[in-house]
Amino acid sequence: MKKFLLLALLALLTWGSAQLPAAISALAFGDYYFQLKNNSTTIEKQNGFWFRRIYLTYDSDLSDKLKARVRLEVQSPGNFPTATALLNPYLKDAYISYQYLPLHKVTLGIQGSLSFDNIDKWYGYRHVEKTMWDLYKVRSSREFGVTLSGAFDTSKKFNYSVQFGNNSGYKNEIDKYKEIGADFTFNLTPQLIIEVNGDRATLTNTKNDTQYQAFAGYQGDWGRVGVNYGRDTIRETGKEDVNFGVLSTFAVAKFSKKLEALARFDTTTDPQPYGQSDFLVIEKGFKTNLIILGLGWNIHPKLQIMPNIKLLSYKANSVGFKPAANQQFNITFYYQF
Repeated sequence: MKKFLLLALLALLTWGSAQLPAAISALAFGDYYFQLKNNSTTIEKQNGFWFRRIYLTYDSDLSDKLKARVRLEVQSPGNFPTATALLNPYLKDAYISYQYLPLHKVTLGIQGSLSFDNIDKWYGYRHVEKTMWDLYKVRSSREFGVTLSGAFDTSKKFNYSVQFGNNSGYKNEIDKYKEIGADFTFNLTPQLIIEVNGDRATLTNTKNDTQYQAFAGYQGDWGRVGVNYGRDTIRETGKEDVNFGVLSTFAVAKFSKKLEALARFDTTTDPQPYGQSDFLVIEKGFKTNLIILGLGWNIHPKLQIMPNIKLLSYKANSVGFKPAANQQFNITFYYQF
C-alpha cells in the first residue's frame, strides 16, 4: 500500500507538471543524536543518525482563484524501542482552496491546524523541535475539514480563520464527534505580530476538550523573539477536569548571514497529561522544564547545520518523586531542494 501511494503521487507530480502551472518542492531534516543522560537506562548513551521528516510537495494553481496541494511525508518512528522500523510514508496535506472574494478563501481537505500553523512559521525552527502544542501532543499539526479564512482590511493587518473538522488529524474519521476553532492574527507592524486562537473538540457524549492560546512575536534585522502561552482543559461528566498549561519563549539571534543562535525555554504549570516517546522522551504525570540551545551554520540559503542541546527536567509530584533529568545532544541538519 505504501509503495502504491508513493508511485501514485510521483505519477501525479509528473503529469501535473506537464499540464498545469505547478511547483514541486521538497525538504528534509534529521539529526545525529546522542542521549547524554536519560532516566531510562535502556536509552541512555544511545546515538545515531535518523531522518525525522522528509516532505515532497506538489502545489498547483488551477486558476487565479483555485489552488491545490498534495504533500507526502516520510518520517522515522522516533520511538526508541521501534527505532529500527522502516520510515513511514503518508499523506500530510491534500487540499484545495478557492478564493471566492479578493480577501477571503475557503479550503477543503487535509490542511494545517489553526493551533500552531502560523506560530511554526514565525518560530522557524521546526527542524530542531516542535512548538509547544505539537510537542506535548495537545493538538495535531493537521486537520481534515473546511476552513474559512481571510483579512478584514486590504493591508491584511487583521486576519481571521475559522475551521471545522474531524479532530482526527490526517487520519480517517471513526466517530460522529467534531472540532471547531477560530484564529485571529494582528500584524500590527512589519515587526510585531499578535495571535490568539482557540478550539473546542467533542470527544464523546460526556467528554470535551477546549484549548486557547496567545502568541506575540517581534522581529528585526537582529533576529526575532516570541512568547506563547496556552491552556488546555478536558472535561468529562462525573470526573475532575484535566488542565494543562504551558509557557514557551524563544529567541533567535542573527550574528551574520551564515551564523545564528537559538534559545528556547518551556515550562508547564500542570503535569504532562500525555507524555512523549518520539525523539525527545517525556514522562507523563510531571511538570516539566525544557531548555533548548543551538548554534546554526547557514552553509547555503537552503542548507543549515545546527548543533543543539535539549535539557529536560522534572518537578516533583505530589508524593515527592521526580524522574532524573534528560540531556540530549543533536547535530541537526536541514535542507530544501
